[in-house]
Amino acid sequence: NNTNNSENVDAGKESMHLTADDLKNPILDYVKHIVLSPPGATFACATAASPDGKTYDNYSDVEEDFLSGDITPEQLKRALIDALNELLQPVRDHFANDDTARGLLEEIREYKRNAAPAASSEDVAPKAPRLDLVGAGVVPAGSHLVFAPLPNSNPTLQSAADLLAKLEAVAEDDDNAPRVLMLLDWTARVNGALDADTKLIAAYHSVLLSSLRALDEHFHGEDGKSVMKNVTVITQSEAILKDPSNYWISVINAGRHFTLDAVMGIGLGLGEGMKDSEGVGKVIGRLMMVADVLAVNPKSIALDATTVDNGEEVVDGVASMKLDGEEAKSVEAHLIQQFYSAKLSHPALASALPLPQITHVTSGPKLALQPPRESDAHKMESDEYFLADDPKVHGKSKVKKAFCEPGNVGFCPPIELLAYFGGLSGNGEGGEVKISRSPDNGGDVTYTTKSAILADFEAGTLHPGDLKGAVSAVMVGVLTRTSAGIKADGEAAKGVKALKAFEKKMAKQKKK
Repeated sequence: NNTNNSENVDAGKESMHLTADDLKNPILDYVKHIVLSPPGATFACATAASPDGKTYDNYSDVEEDFLSGDITPEQLKRALIDALNELLQPVRDHFANDDTARGLLEEIREYKRNAAPAASSEDVAPKAPRLDLVGAGVVPAGSHLVFAPLPNSNPTLQSAADLLAKLEAVAEDDDNAPRVLMLLDWTARVNGALDADTKLIAAYHSVLLSSLRALDEHFHGEDGKSVMKNVTVITQSEAILKDPSNYWISVINAGRHFTLDAVMGIGLGLGEGMKDSEGVGKVIGRLMMVADVLAVNPKSIALDATTVDNGEEVVDGVASMKLDGEEAKSVEAHLIQQFYSAKLSHPALASALPLPQITHVTSGPKLALQPPRESDAHKMESDEYFLADDPKVHGKSKVKKAFCEPGNVGFCPPIELLAYFGGLSGNGEGGEVKISRSPDNGGDVTYTTKSAILADFEAGTLHPGDLKGAVSAVMVGVLTRTSAGIKADGEAAKGVKALKAFEKKMAKQKKK
């Protein structure tokens, strides 16, 4: 197809060409750069107007006649074959007529004839260079792997809750499985997170870890049910430096295997994929994730489901993404699955590096206080809770401003907060929450399930004001616990200050 599809051109990929080339015809490229490149060279080709052949001495005339239809594709190919044979004939004559060259060629042929037959692919396992963190004693075998989110200057309570949900998302019969939490500091740097400042990235991770431990204590106390007590925390950079050569070889191998479109998530049925403007950092980060999984060699992984432009998560049913009955709901899962299937399917490799079970946590807590905004520019500080929020200042004030339409159970942030932090389960075997009400509103009521709260709120027997009063007390308690955890950790306390200073700096730069 020789038409110019300029509207579909990928600017990032086109920038790799030294000159613009809309035709992308390899036959014409050979004529231009091989046949006609020497000074005084000519190219003979039959045409519709000159069936016996026409001699060209510049490429533009060849291209013009081809585009006009005077030269057919078959005529162009035949003429190129003749021209290349003419160029190669002196080389053939040299090896046929020169005694030294002929002897050398015969030695090469004899070597190839006598070479031992190569072992079949079934006999020899292909090599799979990788960082081996289990062998190095850095992580336990058969672990459940979770990746921390990319750092930002104001980490949210939602991000910590999501991370805790992923750490808990082990197989039902494997509650005591060892967990590994990887802090992606080098991936953060290639993505330019927090200006790729190593100190700020470390500050973010300190705040996140302290908050995770505080939330874990809120839900599980300090008994044997604690999640974080069974978590091995590793920093990506420290892990890579255990064997950087094999790690980066595994990243390169992943890059060689996938097309750029696949890494960008284009054409996978998982949203529109990345745009060129998002930069090369995200591409490298996804390839590094494949290498990180190989390094940990986990039994299972918990990932985020890919979100599409309307903010909704990809749902089940991406037929083209199936692998062994499982379906990928994220670009990262697709890359991991496809790499294992293509590169690690040999029995010797598959037994040592089995494909981990991939879980997408889509049923985690929803802690937003307001409906989704049209864009990030419209977001307000009161839209959600942050890990650095002051319990005395923000605990009640944000609940007071939270969206809470009477009878609307489709989106009711106070109920979500109360159910999650109050530990309400669907079967009444969890915690319980008490909502204080005046006698006129029915008096105090205790709930043990989220469904019961939803039913009363939808029926109008639970007033938004009474609901928010109970939620305020709960959120003050949660923020008091996370704030105390951060203050008790010297690095985390310094981290909060460093992140706030960075945020102020960035805000000033935006105003300039």
